[in-house]
Amino acid sequence: MKVKTYLIIIIFIIIFIIIYSHIRILTKENKKLEILQAETPDIKKIQELLLEKSPTIFRQVLYSWESIINIFDKEINEINIISKDKKFKDDINKNLLSYNMFLSFGWDYKFYKKKRNDNNFRLENNYRHLICQIMGEQRIYLVSPYQKDKFISTKKDNNNHNNIVSTVNFWNEQEISKKPFNQLEYIEIILREGNILYIPHGWWYLCKVVEESLILDCYNISLFSFFL
Repeated sequence: MKVKTYLIIIIFIIIFIIIYSHIRILTKENKKLEILQAETPDIKKIQELLLEKSPTIFRQVLYSWESIINIFDKEINEINIISKDKKFKDDINKNLLSYNMFLSFGWDYKFYKKKRNDNNFRLENNYRHLICQIMGEQRIYLVSPYQKDKFISTKKDNNNHNNIVSTVNFWNEQEISKKPFNQLEYIEIILREGNILYIPHGWWYLCKVVEESLILDCYNISLFSFFL
């Protein structure tokens, strides 16, 4: 009886350590203003980069996804119909497996055409968010977590996975000239066709459309998504 009790305690401790370790990894913040890049990485390299918690571009990845190749010349309404097909969904989910979090339940994703610029920075509240640039080009502005005190005026956006948005219009010179927003430091990247951008939890981001874009927005859902 004692042996069984000790065994249960040991198993419980091991499970607790594993879960605690992953919580520490998920809530870790990398505050360096840097962008990581990789071209056609394997699953091990992908996970290593994601755990760095820096914005990361995976280059030329989408060109190897059969489902994506088949929709390059389609309109968004047709894509939304095609995306309900089981084979199509299976291919998307198979390709997203390499980006899964621990204890993942799968992905919530959507296709959409992006024609307009974002006016406001948005806080990344998700622990695994990928922006897949299927067509077109975007310029992405990124702000690290250590500058969160610059966003003193925010609002909720209940219609989006990221429910905190800055009220400051980035394109309005009068608004951005006021303190503390005028002290904001950001990095700027160009997201081109075929590339995926990972935005870490705690970072702020804003997208400017250079060319009308077809986007696949992906959010990984795991056990930790419900209580962290």
